[in-house]
Amino acid sequence: MQVQVNLCSNDDRRNSKCTCAVCNSKYASALRRRKKVWYRVAYDESLWKALLWKTWNICGVDLPPGKESWHWEYKRLYFHCPVVLSEVLTDHGDEVLHVSFSHRGDMFSTTSKDASIKVWQVGYPTSLKYSKDFRQLLAWDFTQFSCFNKSDTMLLVSSVKTTDFMDRRGFVAILSLPHNLQILRVVSMDPSQLFGAWLDDNTFLGGYLEISLDRFATTVQIESFQVDKNSPLPNDIPPTVEEGVGQNLFTFSSETASLIKFLTVASVTNQVAMETSLIQDKKNFLKNKPDDDELSDSENVCGNCNVNQNNYQLKDVDYDGSCNCEKTFREEWRGVRSEPCAPASSAKTEECGPLIASAEDSSLKNLIFVTGEFAVALHQLGIKNVSTETLSKQISSTGDREVADMEVESHHMVVNFSNNDIHVQPVRKSDKPDHLIDLFGHVTGLCLSSDNRYLFLNYRPWIGKVDRNDPWATPDLSPCIEVLVIDLLTLKNEGVRYVGHKGYSPSTMCCFVFLDVSHDYVGSGSEDARAYLWDKHYRNNIAVYEHSWGVVNAVGFNPANQEYMVTVSDDNTIKIWRSRSEMRKLGPCLDGNQVPAVEADKCVWKRRECENACAVQPT
Repeated sequence: MQVQVNLCSNDDRRNSKCTCAVCNSKYASALRRRKKVWYRVAYDESLWKALLWKTWNICGVDLPPGKESWHWEYKRLYFHCPVVLSEVLTDHGDEVLHVSFSHRGDMFSTTSKDASIKVWQVGYPTSLKYSKDFRQLLAWDFTQFSCFNKSDTMLLVSSVKTTDFMDRRGFVAILSLPHNLQILRVVSMDPSQLFGAWLDDNTFLGGYLEISLDRFATTVQIESFQVDKNSPLPNDIPPTVEEGVGQNLFTFSSETASLIKFLTVASVTNQVAMETSLIQDKKNFLKNKPDDDELSDSENVCGNCNVNQNNYQLKDVDYDGSCNCEKTFREEWRGVRSEPCAPASSAKTEECGPLIASAEDSSLKNLIFVTGEFAVALHQLGIKNVSTETLSKQISSTGDREVADMEVESHHMVVNFSNNDIHVQPVRKSDKPDHLIDLFGHVTGLCLSSDNRYLFLNYRPWIGKVDRNDPWATPDLSPCIEVLVIDLLTLKNEGVRYVGHKGYSPSTMCCFVFLDVSHDYVGSGSEDARAYLWDKHYRNNIAVYEHSWGVVNAVGFNPANQEYMVTVSDDNTIKIWRSRSEMRKLGPCLDGNQVPAVEADKCVWKRRECENACAVQPT
């Protein structure tokens, strides 16, 4: 039996009209080889690395710890970064000052100069869940700050009166979320810029200010208040403002009339403390290893992350403690100084170790606040240990301490601005911070990482000459805001700076500009009507978020989904930004009019309506 094979002529082959089996086989083989080449090119790590560096202006940085592919890093920055404007909320009648998410990420709260607190339900579209007007209820001028307790059952809201010159108090109200935002407790707080903070799920912190008329010294008492979450006050009865009823924890005095602001409590888990101890042991081992094992100066490379330590670009620092390398910096703190609290007469400065005494303590807490040598320019970060043992000793000895004060200490005349009362009382013994960090600038906002290991600070550096002998000096501030990162276990600056956002307000009336962090990103407001987003590892500006005018006062990441971010501004708006991936999931729910964000220094996407208008224009 003969099999007839049809072969194509040379003309058919030249004209690509070949249909024979031999030519088809050759074509398929060539196509497979070409597909393999394109597949190899499509996943070529060097090409994705070059594309990522070029797109986001990154240079000389290795992959973050735990990341294995430049391809996936590009997808993360492009598809999973919150850069698409999905909603604009306009329910507030005045400037929106702060945003705070619940720990579960299912709600967020906003405060405003319209003196209301609003709680929003996360979803699409975002819905208003609760709202309370404190101007009508308590004659507040505005609500400044809010935060949820750990179980998301209560909401702390702080405010201040501004219209009454003789009453500059702040206030803290605790609201019950299961009881439709009914008030649980209202206390006065002075200074108002403390804002208040949660010590635990049922205890919050406030302050009580007294000014000595004899010595013109200021005394700020940090007080704790217990809350019964199951006993809301009736809605039909105006709540009573409690004064001077808190449990005194610490008393901080200043001879220069300096105050305290930004009260924050950091809780570090046992796991983080133990990991840090192991990291420190490894650092000590590497530091003390024999000379013959050390690299020469020309090969000064970190063995853990294989990065030249002489380069200013820092090593692979992961803010979850992933990197074990010994970090070096081109400049130590870049003008930021850390010092232990020693008596003023002591000429010797002793090294102060971490504030975490032991990894076995189940309640490792630090009280963090901003203070300073000046009456107005607060430039120091104060840290005080408030572990369970410290608190129990402090509370149990309060009564004995007050009796001792009356028997031993002298008396002085003080004025209490909370009730304009002038009276004579014993001079209380002052507590000292366990550690002070001099920032050489004005702090405008701060926040903690999710594990409470790192503190992120917005601050404006001093410029020009500063007279530190004048307690009433107000140093000029740089128009550029910087973000610093402080390790709260080692009490050292990580040498990381995020820059680009602006601050134009004068030093005597410096605006609050709040920031927030997620696993991969750092976001902050700014006084140039924009918000800014940086990648935490690459430390470059990824995106700029536009508002119409005024200060973007705060940003907030959803703790359950970093692809969801909120910005609030003086233009009375709340803007919700989602990633391209999240927008794709919403699908048919969208109305098609979303305005993508402007990436840093360039516009990547134009408005859809502008593109359509250009497409239909006659030539």
